[in-house]
Amino acid sequence: MIIRAAAISEFEFAHYGIYYNMPKDGERVMHSRTASYEDHMTRLPLLDTSAHLGYTVGQSAPYTLHSMEKHAHTMEAVFCAAAPIVLCVAVSRGSLPPQAEDVRAVILKPGDVAVLNRGIWHDACHGLGRQTAYYYLASRGEAPAEWVEVEGEVVVETDTFYNGL
Repeated sequence: MIIRAAAISEFEFAHYGIYYNMPKDGERVMHSRTASYEDHMTRLPLLDTSAHLGYTVGQSAPYTLHSMEKHAHTMEAVFCAAAPIVLCVAVSRGSLPPQAEDVRAVILKPGDVAVLNRGIWHDACHGLGRQTAYYYLASRGEAPAEWVEVEGEVVVETDTFYNGL
C-alpha cells in the first residue's frame, strides 16, 4: 500500500493530537517580537506530565514503514526546527498491531509541532530526501518503548515539491 504524505497544515490532525503552527497560531500561541528576535510560546503546557527531551536523527523519505510504537503513559510532542520531517501516525485498535490501512503520513515544516495523544501509533520521523534530526518531548516509561510490526505493507511517498524545502 502506498500512502502520500500531506502537509500537516492541510490534514485533520485532531484525531491524533494537537497541531501547532508556532509562528502563525494566534489562539493557542503567544507571540512577541523585538528588533533582535521573534518569540512564540504555547499558552498552555504541551504535555500533561513532566517530560524528557529526546533527539532523533531520522533517515530519509520516501521509505517503507515497518514498525510503530505507542505510549499509554505519555503524550509525545514532535518539533520540526530546521528541515521538514515526515511523521506517520495511526489510530489504535486496542490490542491489535498497527494496521496499514490506518496509517497516515504528515509533513511538518520548521515551526510546526505535533503533540500526539496517548495511544496513537507513530514511527520515528524521516527527513525529506535526506537524513534529518528533530527533537521530541515525552515522559520516559518504566521500560523502553516497544516497537510493533505494522500489519500490511506501507510505502510512504512524498511529493517532489516537498523534497525541495
